[in-house]
Amino acid sequence: SADAFFFSSSSFRSGSVYESPLGPHRAQRPTSMRCLGLVPVVLASVTKYELEAYTSTANPKAIVHAEHARFTVLTPSLIRMESSARGEFEDRPSLAFVNRNVSVPDFNVTNKSHVFTIETNTLKLTFNAKLPFAKGNPSVVSRAKEGTTEYFQPWEFGMTSDQDTGNLMGTFRTLDGTPAVPLNCTQNKKDHCEWGLVSRSGWALVNETSGPVLDDDDWWADENGTMLRNKADADFYLFAHGLNYKQALADLVAVGGKIPVFPRYSSGVWYTRWFDFTSQDVRKSVEDYATRGLPLDVLVLDMNWHRKNDWTGYSWDEHLFPFPEVMLGWLKSQGLHMAANLHDASGVNVWEDAFEDVCKAMGLDPKVATSVNFTLTNKTYVNALEDLVLLPIEKQGMDFWWIDWQQGETGGNTGQDGPLNKMNPTIWTDKMRVTNPIRRCKQHRECTNKRGVVLARFGGLGNHRYQHGFSGDVSGVVWSTLAYQPYFTMTAGNVGFGFWSHDIVGPGDDEELYLRWVQWASWSPIMRSHDRGMSAGGTPADDSCGNKDWPTTWGADECPIVQPYKASMNYFEALRSVLLTRSALIPYIYTQTRTAYDTGVSIVRPLYFDHPMEDLAYAADMDGNFAQYMFGDDIMVAPVVTPVATDRQLAVQTLWMPPGKWFELETGRLIQGGQVVTHEVDRTEVPVFMKAGAVIPRIPIKMGATLGRAAQQYDTLEWTIYPGASTGSFRLYEDDGASYGYLNHELAWTTANYTQTNTSLKFQVATEGSYDALPKSRQTVLRLANVGPPQEVKAGSVKLNFSDWGCESSCWSYDGVSLELVINAGNATEVSVTFARPNADFDGVKGLFRRATLAKRALDEIRQNPGSQTPQPAYLSRVSSMADYLSHAAGTNTTGFWSMLQEVPTLFDKAIATVPAAPGRATYANALLTSANGVVPSLAMAPGLALV
Repeated sequence: SADAFFFSSSSFRSGSVYESPLGPHRAQRPTSMRCLGLVPVVLASVTKYELEAYTSTANPKAIVHAEHARFTVLTPSLIRMESSARGEFEDRPSLAFVNRNVSVPDFNVTNKSHVFTIETNTLKLTFNAKLPFAKGNPSVVSRAKEGTTEYFQPWEFGMTSDQDTGNLMGTFRTLDGTPAVPLNCTQNKKDHCEWGLVSRSGWALVNETSGPVLDDDDWWADENGTMLRNKADADFYLFAHGLNYKQALADLVAVGGKIPVFPRYSSGVWYTRWFDFTSQDVRKSVEDYATRGLPLDVLVLDMNWHRKNDWTGYSWDEHLFPFPEVMLGWLKSQGLHMAANLHDASGVNVWEDAFEDVCKAMGLDPKVATSVNFTLTNKTYVNALEDLVLLPIEKQGMDFWWIDWQQGETGGNTGQDGPLNKMNPTIWTDKMRVTNPIRRCKQHRECTNKRGVVLARFGGLGNHRYQHGFSGDVSGVVWSTLAYQPYFTMTAGNVGFGFWSHDIVGPGDDEELYLRWVQWASWSPIMRSHDRGMSAGGTPADDSCGNKDWPTTWGADECPIVQPYKASMNYFEALRSVLLTRSALIPYIYTQTRTAYDTGVSIVRPLYFDHPMEDLAYAADMDGNFAQYMFGDDIMVAPVVTPVATDRQLAVQTLWMPPGKWFELETGRLIQGGQVVTHEVDRTEVPVFMKAGAVIPRIPIKMGATLGRAAQQYDTLEWTIYPGASTGSFRLYEDDGASYGYLNHELAWTTANYTQTNTSLKFQVATEGSYDALPKSRQTVLRLANVGPPQEVKAGSVKLNFSDWGCESSCWSYDGVSLELVINAGNATEVSVTFARPNADFDGVKGLFRRATLAKRALDEIRQNPGSQTPQPAYLSRVSSMADYLSHAAGTNTTGFWSMLQEVPTLFDKAIATVPAAPGRATYANALLTSANGVVPSLAMAPGLALV
């Protein structure tokens, strides 16, 4: 609770007041204390500018003093272990752990001849206080039964995560210049590489010894710029959660601070380009997206936005943006948000607009000085940079900053902790810019209530509080680096840094690779197109962008592709489709952002979070094998990361289907879990699987209205119910999408649930909570997948009529393409449906329709579709047009509907038989049809199955 904090200092006056971002709270004295041995006097330290007012001093009831050692029982499975020959222990916050005053778990302590034991319901710690921290002392064992998810292997002092072969890894600072490399920190030697807080051994260790700590102004250095150092001789945190990985992350955010709820626009589609944009170019870029029906929510300017004196720059280039506030205002009028790139390394120089103001703040003569050095241990400089240099630009309309890298890892007087490198410019600049809104409000009453976010690299444990992540420039846009990204991203969630944003670009000579990058990114935490400077440049002597043969290549853009509309038509349609899919899923994605805030579990998560006892849940690797992950609670995604086979023009993919049933979105098949399957995937397809019975919220995306959708409130919500269960529900999170109001419970939860039998379904939706921007009423659209025509549909007590093309309110229609019953219920909060017959015979039919349509289009291009030029039976045309028949017959001829549906398998087989045997498109069409039945078992699951 933020309202009750406990202090072990007798000199601290009961009832003293401190302020948090949520207002003043009163500190209370403890009623009792667990005292065993030496008890030093400590003062509470409350963070000042973090998302919440965290208190770093633990409740004394959680502390066990054992002579020269101190143990803090933070949770039943998380123990802090400190040693100090001087009896000085550390209560100030560190970068990683800011909130040690959490609810005290039940535990027992004994002391027999200086041998201390601490027992919670999950572990037992033993420590001989006559001996120092050394090999075997202390030691911790599990109280759970071996073979259960709660069990962890015995741990003793001297065992570290880098020695643990079961550690599931974390993440590192950046992918700059990096191919697919192991996430093992010992092997990759990467900056700020963190071991995972989860392990198949059941424990993980974090070393905070000698690292930086923060004072009562959230600062990490004294007045001389010397790092404030952890006072304890040894300081370790043992995460002993067994295979309960989600609980380990819950404990991380409980003690390490929350992952913030990002602005809702972050969930949408971003566009960046390293290019000399003018205001006119910015408008054209937005219009290019809009006129092509592409969604866009965030536009990010690379370093070209500022003056060109240096890579570091903080002032608009007037040659490009004579009136930047006008340009920013226009973007806001389109519903878009903007960020810009920063390289902070060179400090504030004489050519900057705010140079004189910064000099005055620093006590320098602006007529003599030529620059003010970048110094992250000088609070005056940092505040001047943020408030005198950047704040005026933010007031013009800049929403947040993209921190790029020229600072090194010891720049700005950091790196004072030596090889630990916890004191680095990456995490500090991230922290500065995320916490600026709260700091400015408290220091200067510059209160916008606007959420602080950043786009930046990873600076070590604790950086989960400051996201989005920017992964930098990979070594090359090739298939191997694409295959690496799902593994890299899902594994980063093991240290809470699960919202990576990657540069999405494709080589100009491989549109398939570009498409697969965008498909992966559209099902990743942040979808951001960016070209890394590849989509421009080149000299007459080279041909990097078709320059050598210009102007003969003027019509064929040979540069790498960053704008989806520069792809050829077939690829463009697939690109637009997947981007629109992401945009429609904003309600689902944003809810998962709230889930990360509440639980510490990021939106992209490994399968072993839900299936820790299954060996194949751990099969994903850096080479793209089993590249599959959960996208939130209800969706499993397996992006294609390998090229199509040259003969059949389909990609072959092997997947593990976890226990349970899974609905494959592209094929409409309900697949039984617990098996390994292989299937073939078209370029236009992304293997996505819904949990059986899932309820997934979406918003409708209409052509002509694709800009800024992510930031908008939900005037209409579409709920899709997928088959495979008799009941299901979804709890949708809503708030204003922009402010810190959610910390004051200015939010709403909308719960949708259903129950069904073989011939009926009842759906209800209700909203609890409120905030100013919450729509007073909204349209509800219900979609039921893999069902047939209804006998009756009611919205509340009103019977709805059939409409061929749907309606704005209060009707039902049928989508033969997706085989979904579509019910527009208007403002009703309850829908009931009855069916004349059970819903069967739909399994995989959607996939047959889809593949038949693709095959027909391929053959139409060469006029070889059977029946298109001669009177022979046109089976392929019949199957591909059957969706239209079902859409109409559902409301006019139910007997014909069922009769035609039952003919589909026979007609499909006949269509296959009539496809001409010829190379090229005909071979491709044949492959589409013969693989349309979806996944097939390739490996039977057996006890003890292991991957080789």
